Amino acid sequence: MLKNSQDGFQTLGWIIDKSEQGLYLVVAEERIQKEIVGIYRRGGVEIYDYKQHPGAYSFRDLQEWVLSLPETRVFMIANFHLALQDEESLRRLNFSRDMIDGLGKNFIFLITPYGDDSLVCGAYDFYSFVKLRILFDDETESVKAERLLPEEEELVLENVEEPEVLKQKLAEAYDLIEQAKEEKDKGHYFESEKMLLRARKIKEKLLGPEHLEMAEIDSELAEVYINQGRYKEAEELNQKSLSIREKVLGEEHPDTAAGYNNLAVVYESQGRYKEAEELNKKSLSIREKVLGEGHPQTAESYSNLALVYESQGRYKKAEELHLKSIRIKEKVLGEEHPDTVASYNNLAVVYGDQGRYKEAEELYQKSLSISEKVLGEEHPDTAVGYHNLAGCMIDREGIRKRKNYIENF
Repeated sequence: MLKNSQDGFQTLGWIIDKSEQGLYLVVAEERIQKEIVGIYRRGGVEIYDYKQHPGAYSFRDLQEWVLSLPETRVFMIANFHLALQDEESLRRLNFSRDMIDGLGKNFIFLITPYGDDSLVCGAYDFYSFVKLRILFDDETESVKAERLLPEEEELVLENVEEPEVLKQKLAEAYDLIEQAKEEKDKGHYFESEKMLLRARKIKEKLLGPEHLEMAEIDSELAEVYINQGRYKEAEELNQKSLSIREKVLGEEHPDTAAGYNNLAVVYESQGRYKEAEELNKKSLSIREKVLGEGHPQTAESYSNLALVYESQGRYKKAEELHLKSIRIKEKVLGEEHPDTVASYNNLAVVYGDQGRYKEAEELYQKSLSISEKVLGEEHPDTAVGYHNLAGCMIDREGIRKRKNYIENF
């Protein structure tokens, strides 16, 4: 649990234990929503997750669910942004605000920050009925600390007209970028960011803001920001990088396809699935045409499009694309490559979300074994592997106990 989310959990606890009825809105990234659902699903709270049950918002469906559980007082609706993907669903929500309130229950709607913005603009009448809006901050402590530091002094480069000086400074920038990549791979995002910002200043001073190498470094920096949950900054950098690539290389270049992919990752992280899907399809089309279906970058596009489908609960499509990506990566990169391991984890998530815990557990164990061997036990990706496997085992055990209870009842 993040320190800066403690107040949010305390407020949720008060609503669940003390409040008699009302509409509450929790604004949190999907990662935190998953944590919230994991905490409260074993209590006296009934949970409906639009990722598990994709579809547009319908008051009738909500009403039937609530009336089927007359003894339940608190209902939690997770990933609600997935049900509000068009104007019509927002209008239906506005129209039914009084009817929801009339059910006399506690409703806790979980939505991403981007979904919250859509709700404010498109369903403001519903928003006015919300008793309390709880914001879960997903910003890491290292990012907050960095923002309190004084700004770095302006970079001054002397004698850059001399070829040897220019060569030396560019070499310094390249070294910083390589070191930054190493730090990022270790999960040291704060250190990586500082190195990339320094390298960026050098390159911009020497090459100009529209140089193709600026597009590359902006993409690297955006990836660091994504890992820190700083999506607005990542979006701005990826848009800037993509603009340069389209101008210099054209739309059908593999590097431009990577730019579409990078921007799609930001949109997917914000719950902007329609935009993410369009960009991922565009990237995939270019890579299939230019690089071929068996190329690792094409496999990456299959994975990224699968993640968008997965986030919307479209598991069949997600599974097909993940399997396609895995086959390519195993053949070209090998089973122990980090990208292949990531695909094992992605597919395991799809299996777990469908209740296919045995298949998910096997993949989690496989990927964790590789991470321990290749990255070491202290790496953040290995720690995530322990967490994923433990969560899957808990879920599988819970299903087993429930089945035994029903059989013995």
